[in-house]
Amino acid sequence: MQDKDWLSRWQKNQIGFHDSEVNSHLTQYLPNYGLKPGNTVFLPLCGKSSDIAWLAQQGFQIIGVELSRIAIEAFFAEQEISFQLSESERFVARKNQNICLLEGNFFDVRQDNLGDCKLVYDRAALIALDQADRQRYVDWMLSIIGENADMMLITLDYNQSQMNGPPFAVSEVEVRQLYEQTFKIEILKQTEIVDESTRWREKGLSSLVETVFELRRKE
Repeated sequence: MQDKDWLSRWQKNQIGFHDSEVNSHLTQYLPNYGLKPGNTVFLPLCGKSSDIAWLAQQGFQIIGVELSRIAIEAFFAEQEISFQLSESERFVARKNQNICLLEGNFFDVRQDNLGDCKLVYDRAALIALDQADRQRYVDWMLSIIGENADMMLITLDYNQSQMNGPPFAVSEVEVRQLYEQTFKIEILKQTEIVDESTRWREKGLSSLVETVFELRRKE
């Protein structure tokens, strides 16, 4: 997936990956992290997720990064939220109270963009990247989030020969290889979801396993 491919999907409204509802795993497991109002939550490759607005409503400072202007503008329009626009060398920023969405490339994010980030919420970022790009993504993530951030990570795993991504298949083994040097990793929930949407069987999948990981920074 190149940047142009991602932008093209938004331009053509090929956004089957988008979920219009607030993610049930987020609402169920967020209390595990003991966040306080005002804490910063970072959403990489955030799209126009309804999770952004829900998290903001809980009193957190939300920072998202998204390549597509269409996605970001759609978020503010659909949520009926006004914003102030500013531009820097790396990003176009749209801000409203405790939401800041950065239009640009994830690999242009720096630690000073995130401040004292307490939680990374990765619902659909890692699985949006093919295997060749995932180690680079993780290395960059670890370089920008500081030493106080934990993570909630949601992945999908399936037989990659049955379907071309995205979303790409990411196994538990790979998650541990990518993150276990930095985080203690616990599986919060693992579910077979291939029959939750007809599109998965139509694409040829025989199994689709969704896993919710809790990643806690090692001391």
